[in-house]
Amino acid sequence: MRKEPLILIVEDNPASLEIMQVRLTANKYQVVTATDGEEGLAMAQTHHPDLILLDIMMPKMGGLEVCRRIKNDPKLPFMPIIMVTAKTDSKDVIAGLEAGGDEYLTKPVDHGSLVARVKSMLRIKELHDTVLEQSFQLKNQLKTASVIQKLFWPELPNLGGGVHIWAASHPASYVGGDFYDVITLPDTSIIAYVADVSGKGVPAALIMAALSMKIRTEALLQQDINSLLQAVNTGMYNLASEEGYFVTLVLLRFWPIEGKIELVRAGHPNPVWIADGVFKQIPPLKGVSLGIVNDVEYEKTELWLGSGDSLLLFSDGVIEAENETRELFGDDRLIDCIDSAKGPPRGLELLEVIGEWRGEAEVNDDLTLLEIWYDR
Repeated sequence: MRKEPLILIVEDNPASLEIMQVRLTANKYQVVTATDGEEGLAMAQTHHPDLILLDIMMPKMGGLEVCRRIKNDPKLPFMPIIMVTAKTDSKDVIAGLEAGGDEYLTKPVDHGSLVARVKSMLRIKELHDTVLEQSFQLKNQLKTASVIQKLFWPELPNLGGGVHIWAASHPASYVGGDFYDVITLPDTSIIAYVADVSGKGVPAALIMAALSMKIRTEALLQQDINSLLQAVNTGMYNLASEEGYFVTLVLLRFWPIEGKIELVRAGHPNPVWIADGVFKQIPPLKGVSLGIVNDVEYEKTELWLGSGDSLLLFSDGVIEAENETRELFGDDRLIDCIDSAKGPPRGLELLEVIGEWRGEAEVNDDLTLLEIWYDR
């Protein structure tokens, strides 16, 4: 809003127009005028006044139609409109408000009522513009945060020997609470995981950043992935349990030469394991989500990948993705998609299928996948 607000008066009666113009000018407002609806609409479109006083009964185009056109034009900023009417019937007042008017005055216009309503509408205009500016600044900050968060995604190692690793993460908003990492240890084995912080947005992203650093630190200190997860759980419990945040996670240690994988799970969906061209069942592993309780033990299992085998880790944003009718993507569609995929990385084709299935529905959760496979 301008430092000295600009008010547009649209009034075909010269006497009424002059009275309102003089009174508003005396109160230090800038004033521009129009004497019919078409001229008033044109001036609103070109001047973008901070407030409009709009007579209902006018030649060429009535005030109600002018009001509708202004309020329905997405290119115009928010401009409060005070409908000015000689009619005192409640139906006429209602018609003005339903057309998009924000307030009304009846003729003859009382000086005190005019100034009071103008001040009230300008306060609303100022508040609206302030919120809009803050929203714009926040949006820019979130865009910056999104760029920064992408810096946390690791550069995936080139394992060689026909062994491949692929990953992708898509937040539901600018930033998210899903994350993945791949950590190469001194003995050439790999720590890889997919995790999901409860909630979305900036708080989840900040917890993600802290937890990512904690896992990288403990991966170099702990020889066993069960001990690694216990240490990470203690850190998460101390960090965010009082605020009610927790993290689900599935983590593995992988020896590329041997094809051996050790796997632990903390309240996270089981990975999809394809061996010898068929799905193989991974036993359910005990282990609560990180940060809920302290001193937790996690159950570990072991599996092996051979030629043509793959293992796909994913966050629950895959199976809980919603389409336009709020239907979940679900486990069955996940399996069908993986089964019909042309080849690894199957997760890449899965992302495309979910996007097509979702349609125009709003993205309801972060979505992350990580896949390891051997060439045939």
